[in-house]
Amino acid sequence: MSLDNIFSLFGIENENNSNDNDTSSINFSDLKETPNFKLGMFKKLIFNGSTFKKQISQFLSKSDPELEVNEVGDVGDFMMFNRAYYWVQDCKVSKKIWKDGIKGYSDDELLCAVKMSINYFEGTEEFEKCAHLIKIQHLIEKYLDK
Repeated sequence: MSLDNIFSLFGIENENNSNDNDTSSINFSDLKETPNFKLGMFKKLIFNGSTFKKQISQFLSKSDPELEVNEVGDVGDFMMFNRAYYWVQDCKVSKKIWKDGIKGYSDDELLCAVKMSINYFEGTEEFEKCAHLIKIQHLIEKYLDK
């Protein structure tokens, strides 16, 4: 493992080893474009967003009992699900790179995150997003044999 390669992901280069012709190192912007990164961000946003929404709702309900906590939750859901969808909106399940990414990343949590997103977008009647997510769901289920 090369520390120089790890630090280069964050834009930090070792002055002694910097080589403009070195194509073996990957930078963070390249990493962000990979299906694995995008799927990971999608899953993290759903699960961390749900936890954050619960915590903020509890905090606000204790600080101001007259506050409509449901409305805060609705805004939180909108932000969470739409931001998570951003990371998988370009997913093409017919492309090998995405199939490989989904295959390697498939687990029960990713499947749950996709199902939660489908459920949310059904409620907001964003059926194009639902259709896109269902394709991802079917591929995950195929790889999980569910």
